[in-house]
Amino acid sequence: MNSTRRDFLKLGGGAAATAGLGATAGCTSVLGATGTDAVKVSSMRFPEAILLGYMALESLRANTDLTVHDETGLGGTVMNFRAVDNGEVDLFWFYTGGAWATIPPKKERVIPDAEKLYEAVKRKFERHYGLAYLNRAPFNNTYVLIADRTWVEQTGVQTMSDFAAYVKQGNTDFTAVMGPEFQQRSDGWPGLTKHYGFDGVANELNIRTVSPSLAYQIVATSDANVGMGFSTNPQILQYDLATIEDDQGFFPIYNPAPMVSDAIERYPTMAEPLNAIGPSLNTEKIIRLNKAVLLDGRDPQRVAREYLQTEGLI
Repeated sequence: MNSTRRDFLKLGGGAAATAGLGATAGCTSVLGATGTDAVKVSSMRFPEAILLGYMALESLRANTDLTVHDETGLGGTVMNFRAVDNGEVDLFWFYTGGAWATIPPKKERVIPDAEKLYEAVKRKFERHYGLAYLNRAPFNNTYVLIADRTWVEQTGVQTMSDFAAYVKQGNTDFTAVMGPEFQQRSDGWPGLTKHYGFDGVANELNIRTVSPSLAYQIVATSDANVGMGFSTNPQILQYDLATIEDDQGFFPIYNPAPMVSDAIERYPTMAEPLNAIGPSLNTEKIIRLNKAVLLDGRDPQRVAREYLQTEGLI
């Protein structure tokens, strides 16, 4: 296990900086001392991840005697993983599909069953890193390709197989927008183009790098025809965007679950309140909560606290 940890840490910080666009929140100082009986909660920088981070933070504050520090909005996937693995923070919500595909030992094989995928990721974290992976949420915030409905009607592209065929026929004179991390991840654009067999012509497309949160509006205003999105983002409904069906099931399932450092061994009271959060969240609930933050402009910490109160979790 120690050898695996050392090898992974040698990868450096380049990949960790790929997903730094979007909303930021607390961040006291990831290298600062926490003191006795203190834990740090971090998150990725998009609103749903920040919401989940605040759910963990508020639940721990209400249900334990721990001092809980706010590191939400820390950075991208790899930065958060490394911070937990190094003990610089103590937990963040890691999505199953991303954990399976991006954290060494990486796995290209897709596991289509949500529970089997979760159990496989849990075993990987425990065996290779000594990290706990707690109860998952059942909603699937997977990648989707979003598109302008007029473009879909004109091209007839309904599925990713249609999209691949359309591009391979030489139709590369359209614009696609996507976040920087998606363009690098094996479970993102590189893997998608390879899986559907258009990787040889993908570089002929006009791809613009944007903040993932802006892709929906850009596609909706016809500044791009296609974009990267997330299935639980309420802007898909807000802008009445089409989604291109992943008909061959390339994208893994992305159920979030708290990944926790060895702090959970020192403070076992963390487990019960954290384990209660994920199973309470379904797709309808998370889209509503995301809308409150993204579209209604509400404070994510307040939204998280109110949700936990409504569910009787604090």
